[in-house]
Amino acid sequence: MSKKLSDLIQWGSLLIGITGVSLDKLLRDHPLASNVSMGIAIASFVIYASMQIFRRDANRFRGKKRVDLAWGAMLTRADHSVDVFAGDVSWALSNQNSLADRTQAGVRIRVLCRWPSTPRLAEQVRALNAAGVQVRYYTDDLVKLRGMVVDARAGVATGTALTVTKLPKQTISVGQGQSGDDSLFDYEALRYLPGADATHIATLHQLFESAWNGLPQGMIMDRATLTKGRYRTLLSRIPHYRGIGVDDIEVKKVSIASLWSCCRTVKAARLPRIAFLLEGYRRFGVEPFEPCTLESDGRAHTVLPPIVEQQPDGKFVVVDGMHRIYQLATQTDAQQVTCLVLKNAGDLPSDPIPFREVRTSPTKLPRVDNFPSYNHENFRDIKAIDRHLAAVH
Repeated sequence: MSKKLSDLIQWGSLLIGITGVSLDKLLRDHPLASNVSMGIAIASFVIYASMQIFRRDANRFRGKKRVDLAWGAMLTRADHSVDVFAGDVSWALSNQNSLADRTQAGVRIRVLCRWPSTPRLAEQVRALNAAGVQVRYYTDDLVKLRGMVVDARAGVATGTALTVTKLPKQTISVGQGQSGDDSLFDYEALRYLPGADATHIATLHQLFESAWNGLPQGMIMDRATLTKGRYRTLLSRIPHYRGIGVDDIEVKKVSIASLWSCCRTVKAARLPRIAFLLEGYRRFGVEPFEPCTLESDGRAHTVLPPIVEQQPDGKFVVVDGMHRIYQLATQTDAQQVTCLVLKNAGDLPSDPIPFREVRTSPTKLPRVDNFPSYNHENFRDIKAIDRHLAAVH
């Protein structure tokens, strides 16, 4: 390939990448269009990085061993920040101690990776969390790039970057049923240094920032088993529930069509986070909304099912978990939901309405407007349970 054609491909892909990042920022309110533009930007940079690897030898690393050494060195010797485009973070456990040393020294480390699809990969993410690393997940193949940007936050002149390619080797098959491994791939990496590569480092850093800002915090979710006695202890944090006995507590599935609500609206701004939570239930094989332990950002806490109070006339009235149930009811075909059902909880804080009449609101409404015939004396301070659980963990 001629130098002129090579330059044309490289700079063309770089220009497309920068344009994609700009469009992503403009289209942030349109998730599908934003993801498409971000995908184009990242794919363009992958083309650019690949052209660089095949064209130049300086700061180029060939073979998995040399690539791993270069990766580990940049990952664990940063002074200010590390931003990583990753896949399954199979390197996390082996670098956990070094990563913890860096975060404890004040280095901000952020990792974009795929949802962990196996228990072993979940352990890799746990290692990142334990080391103080911030993690966010992307879905499908939104991020095809593999690499990192180091210390770019301290200024372009001091930042460095590394991009990695993993290509299948050209081999002749001599048998059937052979599983692939790293010996079947060629690994190459290219390191970018300040000065001549300043534009490329800045573009890669901008790509990371744009992708990071559009994704929610990563999580790991596991089922949790709580006894009725434990539920009663937690519920007793709320004055209205201190008289409830273990026989008044039951975790069971309730028909969504049979539910009633204490309030008229849910906040629209909270629903995207709930959508991500629902994705977590699906990814980790936990049924909505079984009790579970949720690990995120280095912390773990217990998530209880939505709280529903069964009235003497048989109505099931939601008093906590409105946004979760609303998202499940309006965005999936679920007919039932797992709830924490309470009996003999006393008078409600408002006159309930059928759940199907609940609507979204762009802002949080005052309780007197959101709760029909609101009675403050009967309001349940559900956050008392959250505060207790946060203190325990």
